Amino acid sequence: MELIYLERTDELYQDALDLRYDLFFRTPSLPRKIMFDELESSSFHIAAVDNNSLCAYGRLSEESPRIFKISQMVVRPNMQGQGLGTRVLTKLTYEALAKGADEIYLNARLHAVSMYEKLGFKTSGQSYVANSTGVPHIKMIRRV
Repeated sequence: MELIYLERTDELYQDALDLRYDLFFRTPSLPRKIMFDELESSSFHIAAVDNNSLCAYGRLSEESPRIFKISQMVVRPNMQGQGLGTRVLTKLTYEALAKGADEIYLNARLHAVSMYEKLGFKTSGQSYVANSTGVPHIKMIRRV
């Protein structure tokens, strides 16, 4: 298993888009274009790959100077529970810190809060239901 940076022209990036859509947006029948927000093209994309097959993915975006957002973290369902999400999150956090982050934040699904807490993220505010998907989330922040 290796962690690699994905270019948007890579075939594995297309696999990551498919996985993101299938796990986040297909069930609520949202259009595929929902994945292409204002951060997509300028983001840093990381994938966990095994034998040239995508296993997990995450995205890092600098929203404003020194403020970074981690989003779209996803692990193939048959590979969950093997630490891949933690590995991707660790790499994204490292990249944000290397780029001078003062703050890194994310919006976590409630079942994943403990994974984020283990890497120094703290919950902020109350949980909420995402407008687009109807899935409960909570904002989590790691300040440097």
